[in-house]
Amino acid sequence: MNSITPKASIIYLTKNGGELFRQSLDSVFHQECDFPFEVVVVDSGSTDGTLEFLERYPVRLVQIAPGEFNFGLTRDYGFSLGAGEIIVSLSQDAVPAGSAWLQTLCTPFADPEVAVAQGVEAIPGDREVFFWDRIRLSYYTRETVRWKMRHEGVGLSFVNCALRKSVWMENPMGPVEMSEDKIFQRNLARHGHRIVLVPEAEAWHGHQYDRRSLEKRSRNEGLGWRLVDIDYSRRDMLLDIFHPLIWAVLVYGLVTLQVRTSAELLFPWIRPLNLYRGNRSGGRYVQ
Repeated sequence: MNSITPKASIIYLTKNGGELFRQSLDSVFHQECDFPFEVVVVDSGSTDGTLEFLERYPVRLVQIAPGEFNFGLTRDYGFSLGAGEIIVSLSQDAVPAGSAWLQTLCTPFADPEVAVAQGVEAIPGDREVFFWDRIRLSYYTRETVRWKMRHEGVGLSFVNCALRKSVWMENPMGPVEMSEDKIFQRNLARHGHRIVLVPEAEAWHGHQYDRRSLEKRSRNEGLGWRLVDIDYSRRDMLLDIFHPLIWAVLVYGLVTLQVRTSAELLFPWIRPLNLYRGNRSGGRYVQ
């Protein structure tokens, strides 16, 4: 696979990827496609055996110091290492569903007008996933709705997508603390580039949060939205906290015993409040 120029380069950014990264990489190397591909890993300080695990596979590993990591710059660096004309961005905890994932994700590039092919995230059924992720309401809040309205219903995500390297070279992210995929989408929109959704290109992906990690994630997302000039106001926060649908779903989750943790119970408060904090403050990325 490495003796000829690859058509696609799968790029991972890793740090302590754990079992999900092992599953992801195993699925990648079981892909069935009619073109050569490579795998490039940029690791920023794994200490959990990830580096040793990588020795089992024909990947190109590049290591950077943890303090050098920046979402935009490190993503740019990873993309620059790819030799393929198509760059595939896959999160370390996203597991391609089936052996046709890569072929399916790259098929739209037969159309020269396509700049990005956006895969989808499927909820894994073999492990516990945060209730609001499982029912696909983790991103119900108004800033996400506005962004998708701006971009024909698609919110670009580097969890599972492919893009033309030539398009990225003209639209690098630069130093970005959070939501570099939204920065990239904004830049593409300004130049009229086309993003297509590929529902068949699924990758299993879902999170589990405690209260602290949910607060941190929501606050950092608020910061990310500020970086792409999406305002999340106090009015937005209050409307989202008291959204009737969310309260009806919460009651349903409690009655059916699907809401089991304090983070799931308090989600209708935690997400809007911390989005607002991150969006309105002049703070930086919360580690």
